[in-house]
Amino acid sequence: MTALGSGEQEAGRSPQHLASLDGLRGFAALSVLVFHLGRWLGVPGLAVNAGLAVDLFFCLSGFVLSLAYGKRRQSLSFSGFMRARLIRLMPLILLGLVVSALYVGLRSGHLEGEVPFAALTLALLLGLVNLPYLGAPGAIGGPQVFPLNGPQYSLFLELAVNAFWWATRRVSQLPLAIALFLGCLAILPFTGLGGDTTDTFWRGFPRVGASFFAGVAIFHLLDRLPAWLGGARLFWTLAAGMAALFYLPFELPLWTQLVWIAVLAPLLILAGARTALQGRLAAWSSIGGDLSYPIYCLHYPLFCWINGLYRLRFGDQNAGIEGPVVIVIVCVASFVLLKLYDEPLRRVLAEGVRRWTYRAAPSAGA
Repeated sequence: MTALGSGEQEAGRSPQHLASLDGLRGFAALSVLVFHLGRWLGVPGLAVNAGLAVDLFFCLSGFVLSLAYGKRRQSLSFSGFMRARLIRLMPLILLGLVVSALYVGLRSGHLEGEVPFAALTLALLLGLVNLPYLGAPGAIGGPQVFPLNGPQYSLFLELAVNAFWWATRRVSQLPLAIALFLGCLAILPFTGLGGDTTDTFWRGFPRVGASFFAGVAIFHLLDRLPAWLGGARLFWTLAAGMAALFYLPFELPLWTQLVWIAVLAPLLILAGARTALQGRLAAWSSIGGDLSYPIYCLHYPLFCWINGLYRLRFGDQNAGIEGPVVIVIVCVASFVLLKLYDEPLRRVLAEGVRRWTYRAAPSAGA
């Protein structure tokens, strides 16, 4: 993710400051869920612009990864960095794919006719290595480039920009970030936003580049910008504006979306980085941050099962019933799977990599 899966705990800022960013991504992840429910359940005007949360995630990722890994640019190899990112992101990606593939395979003959097994297998194999399936048939979820879990496209873009960023880590970061931010931003008025479907796939690269490197630039400018540019008042004003923007009942024109990417989202990250939350608000914000990535990864496959079973039993969709049920189940399942599956598995994988690296080090230096 985006910052959905970023390693904030490795960063050198106080938990109170990180909590403000956690709260942003928790709210944004829930908004993406509501946005998709509006589309999947046919509810017009529901969180129409919350898809722009993806750009907030990319910007958060650039900032938080710079915060977490910036001091290790000389000591951490490219392969070591990418292993850390894969360990952070892939367990829930793999779980979501398996849950979704089981649904698509089992629905054959019940709801929408026979599913092409070869295409389903290819979609699963490509998804397991986080590669897009261009031209996927509609029977398995096309034209989404990740037909078994549509939101996975942003995680592909996230890992792609992470790899590029770490490969260029020895280049002066602030000039590079500003140049890439402006260069990618200049492309977007001509391409528009996208990245999730075959027709719009290539648009995702300037999209992620603009937002991610805006976040990198914010990190490097944080101590240089004047104190008035940030802080609690601006943070809460922009957070309220974000909520209003996401939940407007009509789609914003492209120029307004670009203002969000170029100005409002980066300012929100800057203000959040300078805002310390306290007490219960900080605690709930941290919980929201913890749940944001599981919610993002799992809401599509869980919706497929809930919606499929509901239609099998009652014959048609019912947004008034399914919507609240999906939200509750996704949030509860995200918490349970975070604690019982994702965090334990990541600890095991990280420890395994650490031991392997320790054993390999003497032979590598021989």
